[in-house]
Amino acid sequence: MNSPVIPTGLNFASQKQLEELQHINLQLAALGRPTCEVEGDQQYLKIADSLLKNYSQQRRLLAKYRCPADQRIQDFLNAYLYENGLDTSICIPGETFVLERKGLARELSLPFQHNEFHSAYVDSYRMMQRQGVLHNPQNDRRTTKGVFHIVAGGLPVPADKNEVPVGAY
Repeated sequence: MNSPVIPTGLNFASQKQLEELQHINLQLAALGRPTCEVEGDQQYLKIADSLLKNYSQQRRLLAKYRCPADQRIQDFLNAYLYENGLDTSICIPGETFVLERKGLARELSLPFQHNEFHSAYVDSYRMMQRQGVLHNPQNDRRTTKGVFHIVAGGLPVPADKNEVPVGAY
């Protein structure tokens, strides 16, 4: 897996930010995903390599296992689809990136080593003093009328929502 190398000289806001980025990289490596490495700071991934390989093997062996709550949700959805004439099944994702530490969502909200992001739809800025990330959408709609589509069957659908057949899922 080839990783993009970020040149040194880029300033981290703090040692804590560097540790958060290293933690994110370790989680990505454990999931078998590409990482973003800071040039000259790849030692921690080399040290953890055998642990990551062991962890990946365990994940592979447990790939089809779901915790009881996830298994009940998956069984319910598959039974519901079958009862409504869809001979298909779904599988809830088993490999997920878990935000297990404070501050990880803030780091993942913007591109690696950037404090701003701009698109046709949103302008995002990392706030100083570790307050979070400000997302400023171009069109701020504060209503949900007509936005939600709810599958027919089960509970009644509110008048301000759109009801769709089960096959539309």
